[in-house]
Amino acid sequence: MEKKINEETKNDILEAEEDYLDNVEMELDYSISITDGAMELGKDNIKEQKKYMRDSHGDMDDEEFLQNMQSVNNEEAFLRRADKRLEVYTHQKKVPYFGKIVFRYDDDDETIPIYIGMSGYQSDITGEQMVYDWRAPVSSMYYAYEKGAASYNVQVDELENDEYTGEITQKRQFVINNGRLREAVDTDSNINDAILLEALGGNSSVKMKNVVATIQKEQDAIIRNRTAYNLIVDGRAGSGKTVIAMHRLAWLLYNYKMLNSDNVMILSPNSIFGDYISEVLPELEENSVPEKEFDSLLEELLFIDEAYENKLDQSEFIIENGDQENQRIKNIKIKSSIDFYDKFNEYLDRYVSDIKFRNFHYQKVEYTGEDISAMFNGRFARKPVYERFENIAYFIVDRVEDNSPKEFPEEKKRNLARQIQKQMVNLFAERNLVELYVNFLAEMEGQYPGISEYMDEYGKICYEDILPILYLQVYFYGCNTYNNIKHLVIDEMQDYSIFQYAVIDRVFGCKKTILGDRYQVLFYDPDETVVDVLTKIFAKRNGQGGYELKELFASYRSTAEITEFCNGILGGEGIGGNTVERHGRVPEEVQCGSLEEAVEFINDKLSYGDMDAYDNIAILTNDEADAYEMYKQLSECTEVTLITNQSVVYAGGVVVLPKFLAKGMEFDAVYVMTDGNYDRSMVTRHAHYIACTRALHELYVIDVVQPQE
Repeated sequence: MEKKINEETKNDILEAEEDYLDNVEMELDYSISITDGAMELGKDNIKEQKKYMRDSHGDMDDEEFLQNMQSVNNEEAFLRRADKRLEVYTHQKKVPYFGKIVFRYDDDDETIPIYIGMSGYQSDITGEQMVYDWRAPVSSMYYAYEKGAASYNVQVDELENDEYTGEITQKRQFVINNGRLREAVDTDSNINDAILLEALGGNSSVKMKNVVATIQKEQDAIIRNRTAYNLIVDGRAGSGKTVIAMHRLAWLLYNYKMLNSDNVMILSPNSIFGDYISEVLPELEENSVPEKEFDSLLEELLFIDEAYENKLDQSEFIIENGDQENQRIKNIKIKSSIDFYDKFNEYLDRYVSDIKFRNFHYQKVEYTGEDISAMFNGRFARKPVYERFENIAYFIVDRVEDNSPKEFPEEKKRNLARQIQKQMVNLFAERNLVELYVNFLAEMEGQYPGISEYMDEYGKICYEDILPILYLQVYFYGCNTYNNIKHLVIDEMQDYSIFQYAVIDRVFGCKKTILGDRYQVLFYDPDETVVDVLTKIFAKRNGQGGYELKELFASYRSTAEITEFCNGILGGEGIGGNTVERHGRVPEEVQCGSLEEAVEFINDKLSYGDMDAYDNIAILTNDEADAYEMYKQLSECTEVTLITNQSVVYAGGVVVLPKFLAKGMEFDAVYVMTDGNYDRSMVTRHAHYIACTRALHELYVIDVVQPQE
């Protein structure tokens, strides 16, 4: 009897909701129709306007011609907006909304239904708001509250919020496909388990997709955070960090109208990752934002002549030598530490404070050493070193101008200031950055024997040394290249050293969202994690900046069996956390006596198993050389793509790539290649953990163990 009542209730809900869906679709059809009509009219107007301009060109004066051109430009801008609106309407016809709450306001007892979709929709017939954008303030209640008391805030200005309180009396989730209501579920919780599990159980896609319908409460709180200047998110593998980052960007662009896509930047681990996330913002109806790798930033900013390594060079060295106590491995650890950073800053502070100023002459103007010192160490003390000389130079230019019979144009002032700055730098401060850094290393040699080694076997400056040199350059010269960036997103935060963050802090003075997993790092030190580095660099100074730290423990990516297997890799390091109870195959560990045997195993799985149901399958190797060898042999049996550090496009299918390029990505099935001894050191253990956590549904660990002679 109870089952029958529940079925009747379910049918009643579907019937009531189908009526509303039909109404929304009818209204959307009308909006599509009038938008189509307006676009046709706009196109006709442009044709007529251009014809008139051609026919009357000889009779028009300049003012009339410009007016007509402006009219054409306005019509073309309207067409672009209308075309975008038409695209949104067409998508909304397929899935107008995914959730609903009924909210009763405390102040006037008014009760309104709030349907929530990827985009908002206001009726062109009645003006009624029929669907609310998921990013709208009122929509936040859907993610943040169960049935019962609830509230939301509307930002009035930077300092003031209006709070609206009341009660959620109904909460529903919908599954709508191609305009048909498949399911309507009343729920007291955030996201119904069945709907969430269905979403998580599907195959991965070639590009990362939006997840607005299944965002969890703790994820939404991070996405909508307004209070943090630097928001640090430390989340376990599969907790949705990158998804949060992209949806937070969409939320920021929607709610802060002074922001546009050109004011936002993403620092990503590599080009493949950038391609992988490239479709999320367009899906959320925002323009793509600039994306950059740190190494391209390094190449762009650093102006020394010496050759130096990149991140890939260092990563491969660590993977190959991380279980050894050789000098460079020791140096990498030391040169990435907070203590080394602090000592370097003490050295630079001493160097700057020891600068001896003497009288400076330019044309007929003399500035005393005391005057220069007072400005350098007083008024301009917070600016980069050489920028202080630039500011002082403008004072000298003013004196020179006072001695001139007429005022200088601005361009002449700038040129004179640059000349004076250059002379002062040459006179008072050392400019060879590498030499200055090498002198510091020589000072540290007594405390850290061998620390003065800073070149690799090929004569390149090591990656762990080029980063302090870049910091030194920014410390002295400053950098105004990215002053237009108002929000920076940094993904895979654990891949950056303290000097990289110190550079980022000085180059990007804007607000930041920084996400990663302290455990997904090759050198893991519980006494000094990336979180310790971040909280030091982004601590509040002089009442400005500061950070908020959020942690995510739930994992949504992998099956419970894969998550348990991955947690076991790190053993006593105790990553904790929990997983959504989605079950699948137990990970399989296979031993092969040769690469050929491993290739045969993988090919058999791809050919005769159920792998053809998956869109994305990855074979992860230790480095690019191993990836190439695997690709070469496997490509003789099946269609496969090799991904390297130079790759810029990810197209799915079966791919072979080094483990360190897979960070942030996920695959339906993953084959992790090892030498059977991944537990020999902290480095190999963490590299193995990173690789295995990429798998959604199936995981195979293939130990290629060569037989002993």
